[in-house]
Amino acid sequence: MNRKTIPTWIPSYGILLLTLILAVLIVFIPEKSPLFLVFLCLNMFFCILNRKFFSCSVVMIVRSLVGLLFIFSGFTKGVDPLGTTYVIHDYLEAYNLPWLTGLSLAGSFLLNMIEFTIGFCLLFNVKFKWTVFVASLMMLFFTLTTWYDAVANPVPDCGCFGKAVVMTNWQTFYKNLVLDACILVLLFSIDRIPDRRPALFNGLIAGGAALLFLCFEYYNYRYLPVVNFLEWKEGVRLFPENPQPVQHFVIYRNKLTGETREYLLEDCPYADSAWVETWEFVDRRDVDPNPQTVNINIVDKIDDEDPGWDVTKDLLETDTYLFLVAAYDLQEANPDGMAKVAESVKRLRKAGYECCFLTSSTVKEAEEFKRKYGLEDFMFYYSDNTAIKAVIRSNPGIVLLRNAWVLRLWDWRRFPAPEEIDLAALSQEYGFEGSGVQQ
Repeated sequence: MNRKTIPTWIPSYGILLLTLILAVLIVFIPEKSPLFLVFLCLNMFFCILNRKFFSCSVVMIVRSLVGLLFIFSGFTKGVDPLGTTYVIHDYLEAYNLPWLTGLSLAGSFLLNMIEFTIGFCLLFNVKFKWTVFVASLMMLFFTLTTWYDAVANPVPDCGCFGKAVVMTNWQTFYKNLVLDACILVLLFSIDRIPDRRPALFNGLIAGGAALLFLCFEYYNYRYLPVVNFLEWKEGVRLFPENPQPVQHFVIYRNKLTGETREYLLEDCPYADSAWVETWEFVDRRDVDPNPQTVNINIVDKIDDEDPGWDVTKDLLETDTYLFLVAAYDLQEANPDGMAKVAESVKRLRKAGYECCFLTSSTVKEAEEFKRKYGLEDFMFYYSDNTAIKAVIRSNPGIVLLRNAWVLRLWDWRRFPAPEEIDLAALSQEYGFEGSGVQQ
């Protein structure tokens, strides 16, 4: 059959269907798959072969899908510009560009704004030619970057969708290859999409969308994300309420044959003297069947040489209301914020509530901080810098906990006066018994 006798919608929709199938399959292929890479490359090759025959309906569908994806990507990063800043900082460190790390925050705002604006313009067909051109350059850059990430793994999480959707580096590269195929469809159809609005009007729409999104980013940066995709969010329980027992396994090797066997600890035949003579201990492993919500290790230590005593569960599962002030770096914490929080926790302590601080700073820095703000009798606990940043995006920030429930999160600017916090309502909402006040 002659190519000209085939209706244009058949190959067009065939390519669209293949692209959508490949996009769905990414979820199930987290690591390198040569066969899947072949299909992704073939998909782009089919786009090139069919470059003159994409139907207007297919182009509209692709334009809308790519626009929505760019909007989603820009939003999930723009709602947490500090999180994107940390990712950019990690990339610059990994690529041996530490002299650029000071631009990480500005880069975060700019990148998120550009992504969102591209998505907005594609979805509403605003300045289509320019938008597709910019999107093509972005995808070329990101495809090359994520290819290197997938091969060399310099940064384990690219953060392409913030914390909303976490993908492996290979999945991110696959996703970009699918997007590249969609961009090819738009590039080959760029002269067939009419632009019926005046150029000035289109420019005002695009500029307005960009400006509004920058304001949205600044709000999330100054306060807390309006949509929290982090593990610590209001209404989350950090440990399971009825935890299953952790299983302990031990591995032994036969001294004569070299055979290895694994036993559940309580089933290991220690009482058999003949067995003990023949088998020797090799290794052990622990299996925790409970879901791991908390990715933090909190320690109590007396000096900077002390490795610390793990108090994570004891601290977070306390049966009283706990106001946890998280400041990942005491030196970089906002001075006005620390002064305000220091006065607030003093008032909370007088009212009988438990208050403590969590930081990654040194014990020496913490002691100096205590003296400066008159907090000598407050407990300071310590954890990893990255883990504390994942608790709350404010330095300092305040987390209200009880029985391992995350009840409230505040940035220091909006931390209310102690008498304005309705703990009685929280007790009723979560079914707590007692006042939760230290006696």
